[in-house]
Amino acid sequence: MYWKISLLILAALSAAVPAFAQHPSSEPVLDVSAMDSTVDPCVDFYAYSCGGWIKKNPIPPDQARWSTYGKLEDENRAQLRTILEHAAKANDVRDAVTQKIGDYYASCMDEPAKEKLGAKPLLPELDRIAALKSKQDLAEYAATTQFPPSLYGGGTLFTFSSDQDFKDSTQVIAEADQGGLGLPDRDYYLKDDAKSEELRKAYVAHVARMFELLGDKPIDTAAEAATVMRIETALAKG
Repeated sequence: MYWKISLLILAALSAAVPAFAQHPSSEPVLDVSAMDSTVDPCVDFYAYSCGGWIKKNPIPPDQARWSTYGKLEDENRAQLRTILEHAAKANDVRDAVTQKIGDYYASCMDEPAKEKLGAKPLLPELDRIAALKSKQDLAEYAATTQFPPSLYGGGTLFTFSSDQDFKDSTQVIAEADQGGLGLPDRDYYLKDDAKSEELRKAYVAHVARMFELLGDKPIDTAAEAATVMRIETALAKG
């Protein structure tokens, strides 16, 4: 049975080779160096086919997992960073579009300026929130901070944006989705195991610290963070 499966896979790979052979500039369809021929394919076909690559590409210390796709994404980000850094250099060669891209990137990377400004750019938005007096005001505020996104990115209670149609790749359509949760998934709010409880405590402490950085008094931030957790937990249950 195993040898029949191996022959079937080999036949499929062999059939694919002529198609790729027409494009000499393409990557090889089968990289034998990524294989580990010391492993019996009938015992562990994954280790047999990918073991060589895994040995040569250990998981980086800053990653939870690693794959060819992860490596490709990492290398692509490095390329994009090089392009942006080049565009950010002021010179007479830059056209208008390159200058806009470069200046925007430079402003994002100007950490001293951001540290100097602190929470000041957020004040108009915080003043709007402080002026809310009713549920009707809250509904209006949530509706006007979705799209285009507000200063802090939107996502209050729900999100509204554009995305590729999952049923028709030629269309970009409107998309409404749930929002309002700070933790990655609803289960983070509802599980009662020790790890989940510890994560929630750490999250509440983080939210309290954010309120403090925004200028609230430390005596008030614990209660404010508890309110955030209460609201988000209710949303998660919904």
